[in-house]
Amino acid sequence: MSESLIAAIGDMFSLANVPGGNVVGYALKQLFTKRLDNAREILLKELARGDMRVSEADLEEGVAIVYRFLRAAQEGAARVNLRLLSQVIANQAWQGTMKADEFLYYADILGALRRDEVLLLGSLHRNWFDPSHAALDIGQRRIAARAAMQSELTPAVFESEADFFAIIGSLSRTGLISTVAAYGGAFYEPSPLLERFVHMVDFDAAAA
Repeated sequence: MSESLIAAIGDMFSLANVPGGNVVGYALKQLFTKRLDNAREILLKELARGDMRVSEADLEEGVAIVYRFLRAAQEGAARVNLRLLSQVIANQAWQGTMKADEFLYYADILGALRRDEVLLLGSLHRNWFDPSHAALDIGQRRIAARAAMQSELTPAVFESEADFFAIIGSLSRTGLISTVAAYGGAFYEPSPLLERFVHMVDFDAAAA
């Protein structure tokens, strides 16, 4: 059934091409074709990194999943978002657990992330679980992880600490981080949802 999933991907992306009957239609067709070609390349490259275990039931779910991915590509999703979505699809295909409703939930979260937010999430998880930080008591661990994130991302990603705190604060909308108010200001920890995502996606690789 793995070959069937690959074939379904090819068919769906081909059917999604927009007919070009005039100048505007031709320009739109060119734009959509480029977006779809790039997205298909990203998805197939990710799927090829592992062995797929796709049953007939998975294939039915996979059609709905690929359609959501295709729609994201048509709407101009950034490369980083397509990489994240393709990683989730590949993870489900490798595990033989393709579930459209689950993917749609994940896609709504991952598809809305900006590149700087993706980099921040990767940094948060990496620094929170850094052995040298994990060995500390909880208060010192929060301080050390936050300081390491700031050093890593400012000014490389964020122009100032104000930008850093504004973006990490905005990520509370996603449910991917937990904010803790304590002496010394606000501190941030990976949420259980972020932990779930980390088993499926590599934030740093997606943003590279």
